Amino acid sequence: MKKLLVTLLLILPLSCTFVKQQDQAKDAREWNRFELTGIVKTLKQKIYKVNFSSNVIKEDELNLLNTLIVSFDSIGRYAKSITLNAENNRTSSKTTKYAKGKNYESFHYSKYNVLRNKSKITYVSDSLILEESFAPNNELLFSIRVEKQNDRFSKVTLVNGDKIDTHFYYYTDDKFIDNKVAINKNKDTISSIKYKYLAFDKNGNWTKRLSKNSFNKNDIGKLEVREINY
Repeated sequence: MKKLLVTLLLILPLSCTFVKQQDQAKDAREWNRFELTGIVKTLKQKIYKVNFSSNVIKEDELNLLNTLIVSFDSIGRYAKSITLNAENNRTSSKTTKYAKGKNYESFHYSKYNVLRNKSKITYVSDSLILEESFAPNNELLFSIRVEKQNDRFSKVTLVNGDKIDTHFYYYTDDKFIDNKVAINKNKDTISSIKYKYLAFDKNGNWTKRLSKNSFNKNDIGKLEVREINY
C-alpha cells in the first residue's frame, strides 16, 4: 500500500495541474491537467534528467527519460496519450470516453495493450471533482477529491483505505504553479516539487521548465520540453 501511495505521489504532479480556462471553452472542457490555455490539438512533451543545481544546461549532456504524446478532441478535451521510453518504444497508453457533460472515463493500458486500470472522473459540483480508480476486475483502488479554493483548484485529497494524503498547490500568479507540497494526515511532508519556467509560446503556454523534488535525494532535476500544436 505504501508503495502504491509513493507511485501516486509521483503521478499527481503531472496529472493534477490546473490553469484558468478561456471563458468561451470553460464549460466544454475538463479541468486542464496539462497547464494549457486555448484549444490544443496535440502535445509532445520530452522529459530529460538534468543537473538542476547547474546554472548552465548543456543540451549534449541531457539524458532523455521518456516522451509523452497527448491528443485532444475538437473542443480541447483530453482524448488519448502514449508514453515512450528513451528508446522510443511505447511503455503505456491511455484513452478516454466521455459521458454526460464533462464526466468521463479513462482506460490505462500496458505496453502490450493490456488494460491495467481504469478511472472515472465525475464533476460533483463547480468546486469539487471526484476521481475513482478501479482494477480490471472493478475493484476500487483509490479515490481522489479535487477541491476548489479561492477560485482555483488548489487542494487534492487522496483517499486510500484509511490513509488520506492532502496535496496543496501554491501559485505565483494567475496561470502557473511554482511550488507544490504534499502532506499526509500526520502533517509530515512527503514531497516538495519546485518549478522554474524558462520559455513560453505566443499563446502563453510554457514550452520549457525545470523541476526538482527536494525530498527525493536521487532527483537531481528534470527538464521538460514541449511541442504544442494548435
